Amino acid sequence: MMISFKQLKHFSLHATDDDIGGCKDILFDDQDFIMRYLVADTNTWLPLSRKVVISPIAVTKVDTDEKKIHVSMSAQTLKDSPSIDEHKPVSREYEETLFKYFGYGYYWIGPGAWGDFAHPTELADADREAAMQEDNALHSQNHLRACGEVNGYDVATTEDEVGHVTDFIFDDTSWALRLLVIDTRNWLPGGKHLAVLPSAIEHIDWSSHKVKVNLSHDALMEKPEIDVDQLDDENYINQILQQAE
Repeated sequence: MMISFKQLKHFSLHATDDDIGGCKDILFDDQDFIMRYLVADTNTWLPLSRKVVISPIAVTKVDTDEKKIHVSMSAQTLKDSPSIDEHKPVSREYEETLFKYFGYGYYWIGPGAWGDFAHPTELADADREAAMQEDNALHSQNHLRACGEVNGYDVATTEDEVGHVTDFIFDDTSWALRLLVIDTRNWLPGGKHLAVLPSAIEHIDWSSHKVKVNLSHDALMEKPEIDVDQLDDENYINQILQQAE
């Protein structure tokens, strides 16, 4: 099933024994285009609102009816997890510390977006130490960016600027970023919400707040319109994905 960033921001997070707040943001990988972390809103349960991140490895269920995300850890375990600075990028060294704390295998060791595995939950029981002996890429650069930051960036085609990023659509099993939603209303009166594949993204320019795509103006405007209220309709989503190619 598909779910959007804007939807997830209204979901609550539930540990095995307690409510742990809501989803504040999502950190995605701008190279593999996959969600790496949910950022928890800690205002209601953690002193000083310390930033806490949760890997999809820990997600056991996404309940769209109740708008809840269930994770396989206790509230205390999450409270005791390594802290992170709200205003600094997530480093590979921090990720190593975090994954050691939870006992996860490293997603950056192996050929796929989740290392040697197809789904993130499989990393919960992975043999991390054995994998490290086979691969020296532990301290390779990561590519983590926040949806909350990129949301609103202008979109630049090969010819001009058309609209801005307004949402992100994720697969709630693999947590791959499947579609970027472009709002053209600030460029075209009565504009559209267009669905674009991540493969169309050429570069995300953090300094100019722009997402550059390898599409012409006309090619972008021919992408399908998307209705996020139909994300739970598999036939609809498959149709949109085909049209976006």
